Amino acid sequence: MRRSCFVTAAILALSIAGCGGEPAPTTSDGLRTVRVSTIGVSGAAAMVLGVRQGFFREAGLDVRVVPAEAPAVIPSLLSGDAEIGFLNAPAVLLARSNGVPVVAVANTSANPADPAENNIQLQVAADGPITAPKDLEGRTVAVDTLFQLPHLSILNALASAGVDVTRVKFSELPFPAMADALTGGKVDAILPAEPFVTAGLAAGARDLLSGSAGQPDGVPQSVFLASERFTASDRATVDRFRTALTRACEYAQAHPDELRAILPTYTKVAADLAGRIRLPVYTTAAAPAGWQRWADILTRQQVAKKPVSAEGAYL
Repeated sequence: MRRSCFVTAAILALSIAGCGGEPAPTTSDGLRTVRVSTIGVSGAAAMVLGVRQGFFREAGLDVRVVPAEAPAVIPSLLSGDAEIGFLNAPAVLLARSNGVPVVAVANTSANPADPAENNIQLQVAADGPITAPKDLEGRTVAVDTLFQLPHLSILNALASAGVDVTRVKFSELPFPAMADALTGGKVDAILPAEPFVTAGLAAGARDLLSGSAGQPDGVPQSVFLASERFTASDRATVDRFRTALTRACEYAQAHPDELRAILPTYTKVAADLAGRIRLPVYTTAAAPAGWQRWADILTRQQVAKKPVSAEGAYL
């Protein structure tokens, strides 16, 4: 069983145990309070900008951003400590395949049309011997976490480029340590996400392959999710959140300078990097076929104990 299965099994145990947080209240001015468990990454930036622009208040919601690390997001939804969370499409599919009752309520980012502009890039030493993806067979690539979105994306990209991924070794390494590991020869390639893509280039790395290579249009990336219990009991709030998020994504796409300006306020991205990093495309649109594409990748990589289905994974 993959390590990811142990993680989702632990989450399932938490849901069965029924650890309960207090329901979010309504404010004195009649707004429905919605706590959003949010990772400090650029994918969530459109929502944060939308909160500051007042789009969610206009929809009747008092959205409160609750900082979280990725492993804590789903447990916070199941315990009632948050109503909505921020993760990615594969994480939702993997959780559901292990019986965890969560569902995506809105997409919030997609890949850019040009894979070279994607915010996940496979990098190698600029002056090293690796010049093509096929050269990675028999070599080691550093990823932040096995079988999460960046790793799964590059598995798909490498396979699309004709690489035998069973001959590529992947090892876990935190994003901040990747550039030094590549420079020091501890790994042959790294798979950073922004802002570490830009940092890697500054340290002497070269982009070899985009994380979105081989992916069709409409594949969901970052998403907001909720427990099935919450979507069933308060669908009106979910729908208002979705409406406001659509406005937020449209505004973010039209005002990239404003979006970049808020990144240092809730992420660890320094102001100088925030002005240079590659951003995702902020959109709530996602094609059903894109969800199935992730399900197929998860099944092919045998990440879960049984074939992964996209049915019922999103509203």
